Amino acid sequence: MKIKNYILILLLTLSFTVFSKNDSILVFKTYNDYVNKIGESYDHMVNYYGTVKMKITVSKNNKENTIECKKIWGFSYNGHLFRTEERTGQVGELIVKGNMCYYENGIAHLEMIRHNTNHENFSLGYHCYLSKDLSSKLVPFADPAQPDPDADKQLKKFKKANPQYNDLFKAIANDLSYQNIRAKVIVFNRNVSEAK
Repeated sequence: MKIKNYILILLLTLSFTVFSKNDSILVFKTYNDYVNKIGESYDHMVNYYGTVKMKITVSKNNKENTIECKKIWGFSYNGHLFRTEERTGQVGELIVKGNMCYYENGIAHLEMIRHNTNHENFSLGYHCYLSKDLSSKLVPFADPAQPDPDADKQLKKFKKANPQYNDLFKAIANDLSYQNIRAKVIVFNRNVSEAK
């Protein structure tokens, strides 16, 4: 009798593992497609890779399709929204939405979702991004351990064009760790909402 119970538990565990391998992926070519929930649906994230031009390989009905991220606005993966940074084709996962949107490195977050962890290392792409809203361009922050003059230039240009965020950037100051930036964006969004 006990052997039957063990077999039943093993079968339930295996069926859950097989069932949990199914993903929910929706690829959006444009922001309007995202707003209108019009996207190409896939049932499995096969892989994600690239140096500068990030690609994802997805499958539907066991047929694989490789997509250059630079050619899409973004995608949803198991309920997590990822946006493409136009200049590099890298992706960031939306972490905070509000008067300022905040994203973190897409590769790291894809790894966390895939492996069900809460922290992953990455060596590709910027460590975080900001945007004024979901339809505007992503502004990168380079990893403080690996300075990037191009990211610094983009950020400086964004700050100059958007003085309404001066308080946020004063709060961030010189601590460009993603943890500090995330915390300051959350406080900034709360303060702006309370002031309305």
